[in-house]
Amino acid sequence: MSVFRVAKTAAFLALAASRNPMVRSAIKAAPNLVSEERKRAAYEATKRAARKAGELTARVVPPNRYF
Repeated sequence: MSVFRVAKTAAFLALAASRNPMVRSAIKAAPNLVSEERKRAAYEATKRAARKAGELTARVVPPNRYF
């Protein structure tokens, strides 16, 4: 299968799933099902990942001397 065909199939499946009423209600209810502790943990993990990505980028990309 070509990459384009796989992408097209994935897009159509996502579109069909998003129109399902059960999927819509689950997405709307998801934030209420997560505890505050889990939200904080997810927030901290996101910050940590962003920091590491920035550090890696700083190592790989040389600094620009003109800005």
